[in-house]
Amino acid sequence: MRPILHPALSRTWRDESTLQIGVTPGSALLIGDLGPVEIAILNAMDGRYDLAALRELAAELGGDRGAADQLLDLLFSAGAAVDAAARIQVHPRVVPDRSSLGLQNAEPDGGDAALAARRRYRVDVHGAGRVGASIARLLAAAGIGDVVVHDPAATIEADVTPGGHAERAVGRARGRALGDVLRTDSPADPRHGVSGPTGGTDFAVLAPAPGAGREDAAELMRHGTAHLLAEVVEVTGVVGPLVVPGRSSCLRCHDLHRTDMDGHWPLVLDQTVRRPPVEPACDTALAAVVAGLATAQVLAHLDGFTPATVDGTIEVSLPLGLPRRRSWARHPGCGCAWA
Repeated sequence: MRPILHPALSRTWRDESTLQIGVTPGSALLIGDLGPVEIAILNAMDGRYDLAALRELAAELGGDRGAADQLLDLLFSAGAAVDAAARIQVHPRVVPDRSSLGLQNAEPDGGDAALAARRRYRVDVHGAGRVGASIARLLAAAGIGDVVVHDPAATIEADVTPGGHAERAVGRARGRALGDVLRTDSPADPRHGVSGPTGGTDFAVLAPAPGAGREDAAELMRHGTAHLLAEVVEVTGVVGPLVVPGRSSCLRCHDLHRTDMDGHWPLVLDQTVRRPPVEPACDTALAAVVAGLATAQVLAHLDGFTPATVDGTIEVSLPLGLPRRRSWARHPGCGCAWA
């Protein structure tokens, strides 16, 4: 082990014996009453010295060899240090993503194993309008190894948006046009593109037209594939539910809950799909917010955390754009809840 202070955290000496590592409540660590021995150890944590050398340094300065162990135990337990010997070379474009993963899981490798795990996942994106295209590109850039887009519709001028489709994609099939862009976005192996059935899919994102996506969701349930809905309806963005088949509420559960509150909901849903607006709203900023939130939820699930959209949705409405979470339990009348 060759310990170093976490390269993603700032270091501030509050006084001559108090060091603050990091800034935000979830990451910051305050260490006080540091003497000359501890300060020398901290200064020597540059990746060149292993634990034995740091112990010897403590002894040479007249301290206890155990001072190095105590200090390192504190730093590693707080996620404020990493092992330089365990780190690997990664593409420079995902160094910030690795740093973020390292701060979230507080592993000694600084996020290397979690980043490598992302490269082994395949995520399918169903629907590549403004929201779906941005989600696909964000997932590829975040290190997901295989992002497959399902959308044969032609790209239109209204699909063009920063972080989504480019002007040159107009007239081409959305999915195929994005496949070329994803290979450029991705720092991983260039395996992104358009594919067929959902076999081998680790996760799926549904980014359909408002009210659509139910058939895809039902198919994913049958395959046992975890999936997330992300859409913009008029001036409201909705992210969720994130469905873990057999463990959390599904899209049909949500529709049944809405039907309990409004008996006309199935009629509204059906006619929304069959007679969509002539010029549907999808604000550029709102689409970006929804895509960012959706991508964060997907990554949280794949990285081993429990996302906020499990048994819930995150909704963002204009003009203020303040997100709120709504809880949705499994509906007793939905088959997904039957033992």
